[in-house]
Amino acid sequence: MDRDVNVLAFGPPGTARRTLCAPSGTGWCSPDDPCCSSPAYRLVQDILAAKRDLDLPRMLRKLDNFDLLIIDDLGYLP
Repeated sequence: MDRDVNVLAFGPPGTARRTLCAPSGTGWCSPDDPCCSSPAYRLVQDILAAKRDLDLPRMLRKLDNFDLLIIDDLGYLP
């Protein structure tokens, strides 16, 4: 958490990416660190809804406040 890095986990369905990344992510965060885990489709839906409601700057500030953001299921988005 002291370094700003991206960690990507790729693989075909059923290769336990979520099983590996979710516990690691929560292990990297202390109880005081703001962390978020979300499937990509839900994050995109939330961003599009914020844009529609003219609330996008607030939504992006909210995302920017997380020390760790785990985005799951990127491959399921067209």
